Parts: sequence; structure tokens; C-alpha cells
Amino acid sequence: MTSDQLFSHYKNLIQQEPQKYIEDYKEIKKTVDNSSAIYDGEPVQFLYQPVFYTEKEVSFLKKVTARLSAILKQVIEHYLNDAEFRSYFPFPRLMEELILVDPGYEQSFPMARFDIFYGPETLKFCELNTDGTSGMNEARVIQNCFQKSQIINDLSDEYSFRTYELFYSWIEALTENYRAYGGCPEDNPGLAIVDFAGEGVESEFEEFQKRFQKQGYRVWICDPRELEYRKKALYYKNQQVDVIYRRATTSRLLEEAGDIEDLLKAYRQGDVCMVGGFVSQIIHNKVIFSILHDENKVDFLDSEDREFIADHIPYTALFDYGDRAQRREVLNNKDHYIIKPCDWFACHGVHVGADYTADEWADIIEGIKDEDYIVQEFCPPPRREMLTINPEGDWFFEEYNILTGIYLYNNTFQGIYNRAGRENIIGSVVESFTLPAFIKDQKEG
Repeated sequence: MTSDQLFSHYKNLIQQEPQKYIEDYKEIKKTVDNSSAIYDGEPVQFLYQPVFYTEKEVSFLKKVTARLSAILKQVIEHYLNDAEFRSYFPFPRLMEELILVDPGYEQSFPMARFDIFYGPETLKFCELNTDGTSGMNEARVIQNCFQKSQIINDLSDEYSFRTYELFYSWIEALTENYRAYGGCPEDNPGLAIVDFAGEGVESEFEEFQKRFQKQGYRVWICDPRELEYRKKALYYKNQQVDVIYRRATTSRLLEEAGDIEDLLKAYRQGDVCMVGGFVSQIIHNKVIFSILHDENKVDFLDSEDREFIADHIPYTALFDYGDRAQRREVLNNKDHYIIKPCDWFACHGVHVGADYTADEWADIIEGIKDEDYIVQEFCPPPRREMLTINPEGDWFFEEYNILTGIYLYNNTFQGIYNRAGRENIIGSVVESFTLPAFIKDQKEG
């Protein structure tokens, strides 16, 4: 049984009793609309469309993400130990200084989400999220709703499925790092979930807060500007902070460096355990893909590593407006390229050449001449037939692009986060629907 065959069975059930499943979709939508699955003040959008995986596919995804992680560990090691290699990264002095601070545990990117284009004939890594990684709560809510859905109930008459848990598994991973730092989780430590007020996904923080509290932590959601450092300890409203779950991005923290000196000093002095440390920025910044494609810069990688990069990472280069040959290539072959800011998120500033006229593309290129951008080979996202149910209750199957996110906690494969959209860019700034992941039991036929 393949995932395509599971989809065919799902589609047949929908076609046989569409009204039954439309009503089920409406009930799920009510639940989601009144849940904690909120992004930018609005309920998360989703499709009545599970994405099915076989155990063989999951094993393959585990294998390739582990392989990339091993390559990235080599890159991080060279960054930390080789000043010349550090010069290839466009980091300001303060960021480099903070990256070089030992966080007190071995994991250089405790939480990551590797976003990939994954289809029958392709697997391309399009982004590495290791800095303020999010999406776990919306994945959890949609997943839970579908586990109780009519469609999964009907499919379960013939198949067994499993799913992933993304909350307590993260608490376990964070606790491992805190223990390695020298902390004692049994002593009811104080934990701060840290992001700038009004910028993070507050509902997700609250879900984590409840679960951390059940595991014995005292937990606060706070702005990094509210933290105070005194007598070799960090405090939030006179409560000692022993460990930080950092959600604020490195770039935002550096922007506010003058107002968060207490946090930065405590981190430099090793007087607070911050999970994750600034070292994750080495691979979070999109310049990493251009460096991986430059064999002169990563000559420490072996031939198999380089072959893996060529096969699974789109060709990428730093965009240099002053390089006339590069600029001419990008302008004259716009359909082959996508441009991305080196350190933004949620698809802000991302442009696909094929979406614009030649004049529009030229204006975009002109507009980024003084910005830090990469230019990357455009890899069309894999397309899959999916069910659309519009507000009027009409239903039909149409093709969507799909983006697959792989969560890694302490370098261990932990779960799958699917999003779909009908545009070349899948994200909140354009169109994005969350889809649940169901893995078919390998014991089934």
C-alpha cells in the first residue's frame, strides 16, 4: 500500500458521500476557529485533506534530514574554530561574538524545522528554521481534530495510523539540554518563554506554558526587555530565571541589543541556560545554502557530502548587485530564479521570478540592491490533488503546491508539518493551509 493508494481511497470515500464529509469539515472548522490555533490574530486555515505517509517514506525523510544535520554539524564546527571560515558569513560583530559563546550544552540547534519540497521524484531543502521555530501548536490542533474526524474514522476501518507529538517531546529535549548545562529539573526551576511582546505566537506559548508547568517548571511568558541580571542570576519580576526557551529571533534581539543588555550579559557569563543558543544562527541564515554550494569554502566536506548538496539543495548564491554578470543572468532568466532575504521569516521579501513581468522583476531587483539577499534556483513545489470546500459548501478536487516541514528536536526526527497553497510561495503573506500528517502502520497490507 502506497500513500497514493491511500489518497485514492480517501478520494473515493469523499466522492461517495460528499455531504457527510462537508458537514464533518464544518464541525472541524468551528473547533479550529475557537481553538488556540491562531496566527496573526486569525484562526489557522486548513483543508479537509490529510497527507498520508508510509513508514518507508518516513524512514527516507529521517535518513536525508540526518544526513544534512551531519553536514551542518561540520559547518558549525568549522565556524567556531576557523576565523577565515567565519568571514564568509555576513554577520555583524555582535552577532558573531554571541554565536561564539558556549551555551553550556552540546546541541547547536536544539529545535529545527527543515522545510522541504518532497514529491515522488524530488526532495529539495528550501529553508532551515532553527531560530524561533514555530508552527507546533497549529499542527497539534489540526492533527487532533482530524484524529476525531469522520474521514479518518472511516479509513481506520481498514488501516491503522499513527501521528506525532510535538509538545512533551520538546519539553523532554529542552530538559536534556538544561541537565547537560548543569541544571536540576527536579528542583522546580524557573523557565521563561521569551519573545518580544506582540511579535510571537502567544497562543502557542500558552500551550507550552501549561505543559511545562505539568512537568514541574515555574513558567513565565515574557519580553526579553523585562529581564534583569543581578548577583550572577537573571530575574523576571524578582523570580529567578534558570532556563530560557528562546523564541525571539537573533536578528530582533540584535536590533534591541541596547535594551536587553541584562539578558545578553547573563548569557555571556553562563549564568542562564538559554535553549537555543545563538550558535543556531550559523545555519538559520539563508547564506548557508550559498556557502554549501561553494566547494572552495567547504573543502572539508567529502565527495559524498558535496553530491548530497548538489542533489538536495537548490543552487544558491549571495546576490551582488554590483556583479553585472550575475545581475544580467538573474534579469534575463527570471523564471529560473527566486530571491530571498538572508534573515527574514514567514516568506516576507521572497519573490519568484516567474510570478512577475520582466519590468516588475527588474524593479524588484533594483529595490534590493542594498539589501542582504540570496538568489536561488527556483524549484517548482510538488503538486498534489487536494479537496477544496468553499464557504458556500461546494466541493471539488484541484491541484495545490505542498511544502513539508520536518521537525528535529536535538537532531532527532520528531514530526511533520504540512502546508499547501495554490501560489508558488506557500506562506501567510500569500496563501497557506495547514494539513495533518498520518503515517500508515507498516504492519498493514
